[in-house]
Amino acid sequence: MNLRLFTPSIAALALLAMPAAAQLRPEQVLVVYDSRDASSLAVAEYYAGSANVPGGAGGLPGVHPTVRVYNLNDSGQPRALSGGIPYADFITRIRDPLRAHLTATDPEGRIRCLVMTKGLPHRIADTDNGNVGDNPGAWVNEFNAGDATAASVCGELSLIWQDLSAGENGGPADSHADGFVQNPLWRATRPATTYTNLHARSMDKLWVPAIGTGQGWTTFITTALPPERQLLQGDIMLVSTLDADTVADVIASIDRAQNLVVDVDTAAFILDESGSNGVADLFANNELDNLSPTQTRHSDDYESTRDRLIADGRFNPTRIRYNAASGDANFTVGPNVNYSGQGLVVSDPVLVLAHFGANHAGAKPGGTAGTTYAESFNYANGAMFMTMESFNGRGFGGLGDLNQEQAADFIGAGGCFAICNVWEPFANFTPDVELAVRAFYLGRMSWVEAAYTAIPCISWQQMVVGDPLARVIRSHEDVDGNGRVDIDDLYAWNQNKTDLNRDSLIDAHDLAIIEAAVRDWDGYQEGR
Repeated sequence: MNLRLFTPSIAALALLAMPAAAQLRPEQVLVVYDSRDASSLAVAEYYAGSANVPGGAGGLPGVHPTVRVYNLNDSGQPRALSGGIPYADFITRIRDPLRAHLTATDPEGRIRCLVMTKGLPHRIADTDNGNVGDNPGAWVNEFNAGDATAASVCGELSLIWQDLSAGENGGPADSHADGFVQNPLWRATRPATTYTNLHARSMDKLWVPAIGTGQGWTTFITTALPPERQLLQGDIMLVSTLDADTVADVIASIDRAQNLVVDVDTAAFILDESGSNGVADLFANNELDNLSPTQTRHSDDYESTRDRLIADGRFNPTRIRYNAASGDANFTVGPNVNYSGQGLVVSDPVLVLAHFGANHAGAKPGGTAGTTYAESFNYANGAMFMTMESFNGRGFGGLGDLNQEQAADFIGAGGCFAICNVWEPFANFTPDVELAVRAFYLGRMSWVEAAYTAIPCISWQQMVVGDPLARVIRSHEDVDGNGRVDIDDLYAWNQNKTDLNRDSLIDAHDLAIIEAAVRDWDGYQEGR
């Protein structure tokens, strides 16, 4: 193959001495645990270190020893048990103690991310209809009535400084806990920490309907309105959870997320939908990944993810496994579960698992793949789970799967990250695979910052799982192969130039790729 070469000047290399873009740092993270729960204590101690989390195994250095920690046992409130929690108990046992702690210890607002730990609740019951979010038929009635208050703990803590449930009395739109809140970080192209959080603690937001009555909320975004009355990008508290079926699974997933070098030649992307025309439609239709309204629709998601990856060129296009058809013959599975020879088998190490799963139309391979397919794949370190299933995050805390695959199963099988649903979210309000891929695997954001760019609705059903500080190094950026990206990689690339975007040219585009990677990583890595 003949390549046209491009030679950068030494002056161009010197430009990389400029500061890196702001990224979430360990000092901006607060790990939340409860020492009364053994699993919560164990996960917090492993992540933050024994010096920060006393009373555990002892002697653990911590994966991120400079994070801050808060023990809910110090609040004097009764313990919040794993699984689900009533809304009133969420306020008194989790939100208000965290508010008080942050007010007392972080008046400057340096904390930008909360990390919840295994053993804490992950979903909040509806204020007047309990577990109605497990019943799609009844839940849609609750939503249409403007009185749907059930949410994930992650989603509600994203607005930790807002009294969303004030005035809630079971009526339509009587509080801002009804329905969802539009996420101002959705579709962001910059890390969350580049936005000021100066007005995050203002409780004087001017809320207006985003859709319907009590179905979705937003605030006017206009220069005519003071910023303290608007819900802006920096007002959002990022929230991630370290959870799985066992403490060992959580620890293994944390370990897999460190020093994350992804092989751009072998990593596979599973984009398995059904009943699709296979085209990235410009407008909404009846495909589950392409529904209205415009307030929460970004694109025809699976097809647009495929097209973005191919156009970008950095990942091997033969490993981008998109399938649009229905039935067991078109249901993608891995080699590690025997489905009697049925299904499309992908043995490559999977980096992104986006799948209709139980919602894949028609029969499932072996009759069981609808609830077990995530356990069948080989996974690359740094693998992400984002499937089109209503209850794929329900099972944490032993709540069961409602006949759908679970993010917890994925973590146990070798995965790292997930954006999943704890109650029925409705397909109209699900996260965007394309945006998560853009920000995390093709971009340079931390995991939690990337995840929030993909979530259109907060105070809703989504839960972010995985080490929030994890960041991807694409293998071709680590030119010298030492597991780090720094100026040495740029010099090494300049000595032996390669085509980084597979366009059969070595030119300014390739230089820009390596420059951007070095600029954003330089000076960030802990211990440097």
